[in-house]
Amino acid sequence: METSLMRSANGMETVKTPYLSAQDEKTRLSLECALDKAESCLRFAFPRSGGILQLAKQLATEGLLEEAYPGYYARHSYLAPLSPRGRMYHLIRTLAYRHPSWTFCLYSAAIIHGLQVPYALLSKAHIGVGSLSNRQSTSCYARHVLTSPTSTIINGIRVTPLEATVFDCLRHATFRQGLAIIDSALHHHLTTLERLSNYAKANGRYRHGIAKVWQALRYADERSANGGESTVRASIIELGFMVPELQVEVPDPLNPNVTITVDFYWRLPDGRIIILELDGLQKYQRDDGGKPLTLDETQQVLADERRRESHLNLTGATVVRLSYWEAIDDLKLEEALSIAGVPKQA
Repeated sequence: METSLMRSANGMETVKTPYLSAQDEKTRLSLECALDKAESCLRFAFPRSGGILQLAKQLATEGLLEEAYPGYYARHSYLAPLSPRGRMYHLIRTLAYRHPSWTFCLYSAAIIHGLQVPYALLSKAHIGVGSLSNRQSTSCYARHVLTSPTSTIINGIRVTPLEATVFDCLRHATFRQGLAIIDSALHHHLTTLERLSNYAKANGRYRHGIAKVWQALRYADERSANGGESTVRASIIELGFMVPELQVEVPDPLNPNVTITVDFYWRLPDGRIIILELDGLQKYQRDDGGKPLTLDETQQVLADERRRESHLNLTGATVVRLSYWEAIDDLKLEEALSIAGVPKQA
């Protein structure tokens, strides 16, 4: 069977479709154009005319095109490398393009502000409205009454101000999820703990979830390097253990001119030192786009980690190493820290 090709904007992808009539060929070219434009603008295509939409649905059914969200399409080669955060960013940009007057709030605003939002919170976009009378939601987005009537525009997208965004996220998310968001706001120096606390004092009276806001403000720490470390630290806190120091530089006993920065560090009253090192999947990916390392590169990373751990052991500290997935398993984390001797909070 003769075929025509659907090419991505960079010319890398070819998608085979059955031979088309002149009219169908025009429809195909229109869909290609829509996909190309969407990719160049970091958006998804949203065909509305009958013929183009029908073709997009047909290609999605046949696995030749991806329906990223209901009614929003992308080529597989473009969509596949996107993380859940990247996909949500594209959805927000698409919705903002279609509805320039919309104000994004909660986790959607947090993404646009550049905050670390746990993937579990990225199932749909979040739109702010002024009253309860306009709260219709869809499979792509949910509506919420705005805490703050003001908004700001970032990269052409209208969002709630940063302090209002963090405040709303902390009220709605769990403590573990919220700590990752507030830590990232402080880590990237987008705001200060004082400004966030003042906003909570001014806007938190009788607000649902305000207790979670104050809990997150109490434990927020700008030294947290990423959302994963924040989530694990929240787990440590909720399990009742002594709060660790973060990103402590430990002298390398085999190289006095070098220090090793560790993830979690406990200095006990009796002088003992306990270190928790968190393995991350990012260590087995390249920095340029998250592509997996080759076998030789992975072996080198593992060798470097073993060397790093052996040097830490020579300091006399008790060193615990856990994967991220082990560290967010409460039973495994509590067992590991208890055996290591991390005390519970008084």
